[in-house]
Amino acid sequence: MLDRTALTSELRGRAPPRVSLLARIVPYSEMGLFMAASDLVLILASSLVGGMIYHLAAFSEVGSLGEYVAVGVNAGLLFVLLMNSLGSYRPSALFSRGQFRVVGGAWLLAMLILIGFLFLHKSAAHYSRGGLITFASFGVTVLFGWRAILGAQLRKALALGQVTGRRVILIGDELELARLSPRNLLMDFGARDMGRFALSSCQSRADTELCPRDLEIINHAIRAARVHEAEKVFIAIAWSDLRRRKLICERLRVLPVPILLLPDWSTKILLALPLINIGRSAAVELQRAPLSRMELGFKRGFDLLFAILGSILILPILVIAAIAIKLESQGPTIFKQRRRGFNGREFTIYKFRTMTVLEDGPDICQAKRNDSRVTRVGSVLRRTSIDELPQLLNVLMGDMSLVGPRPHAVAHDDQYLNSIANYAFRNNVKPGLTGWAQVNGLRGETARIELMNRRVEHDVWYINHWSLWLDLLIVVRTCFVTVWEKNAY
Repeated sequence: MLDRTALTSELRGRAPPRVSLLARIVPYSEMGLFMAASDLVLILASSLVGGMIYHLAAFSEVGSLGEYVAVGVNAGLLFVLLMNSLGSYRPSALFSRGQFRVVGGAWLLAMLILIGFLFLHKSAAHYSRGGLITFASFGVTVLFGWRAILGAQLRKALALGQVTGRRVILIGDELELARLSPRNLLMDFGARDMGRFALSSCQSRADTELCPRDLEIINHAIRAARVHEAEKVFIAIAWSDLRRRKLICERLRVLPVPILLLPDWSTKILLALPLINIGRSAAVELQRAPLSRMELGFKRGFDLLFAILGSILILPILVIAAIAIKLESQGPTIFKQRRRGFNGREFTIYKFRTMTVLEDGPDICQAKRNDSRVTRVGSVLRRTSIDELPQLLNVLMGDMSLVGPRPHAVAHDDQYLNSIANYAFRNNVKPGLTGWAQVNGLRGETARIELMNRRVEHDVWYINHWSLWLDLLIVVRTCFVTVWEKNAY
């Protein structure tokens, strides 16, 4: 008869920590599903409450509940699909304070799509505009508040070890097990170990069997898996050790649970890259090729649509800026400079003039904080990024895209090409008005090579992970960055 108490002590098992009600009901691996379901419920409730509040205030009546439900369900489904496509329902993303920007962008986009659908379907007249505005404002407030409360509770529970994951048993080499801290095991694999079993370095006498010491260790692991009712067994050994992996799996077949091989230190980086299907097999994409014809078509259509609409909407701003530049100082309103774009081809970029100089030679000095060359009007234009708006013409001409790595002066390009290994990779796509680096705070002067290195890392990530949804997210986040960020001067 198996003595569970003795075995638990022998295998250094530990009693599960006392967990909060939420962590007890919702395991870590199901947090994303829980959040998606709660978002849908909250958005539907916000539509009902927001619609009723508006109609009671405006018309002293409740209004059509069916109308509120229809709007709430459609907005909720759009929002959940957008958040899921952005990977924001991964359990690890729920602990990030940066999720609020993603939530705000996805909510704004969901509402724009909903309003566009109602307009095209000729149903806009049946829905109150005031009700939609109230619902949109109330809904985003509820989503922010819910995530703030839940995020704080989850981070506290995680710090106290109260977030539970799937019960697993770990078997592997000592060095590989050392890299798997309880926190990393939970965050990366949604699991908590009920026992760790380090294999020995002994050599077996035959290739068809494990050494006696390893056999004993695996037998202990099997008993621990049964005692603790483990849901999975993780193996952490070098992927190149095919013989030992096969023999370990043969011994573990007595357990009716999944046996998973974890990435070793040499393959973890590769597995983080996109997996591409090629025929009946698959390959790891070490470098993303230039976009396919279909992707280029979608991106070009996206650029043209937003560039045309944007040019119409901001026309008064362009006129005011041009007049202000002319009234303050002599010189052209538009500043032109040579930049490099897709595949290293040079083009002329257009910006509002913000300085007293027009540099476009082999030596160009970057703008610095409190730069004496920047005019008073130019300072305002640079802080608000209005000086970049004439580049919508570059987008319409096809030299640039709305989203992509920011182009630099040819003189700076030559400098960075010789000092940063991946710098040239930025030219695999068209340069952009805004980019992934810019919405992550990497704007302004790059006085140190480390700052440019960080920009390049973000640009390379964007190219390797491009999608239309990512472009939409960056455009939305740019609107917030230009208002709140203060490192452009």
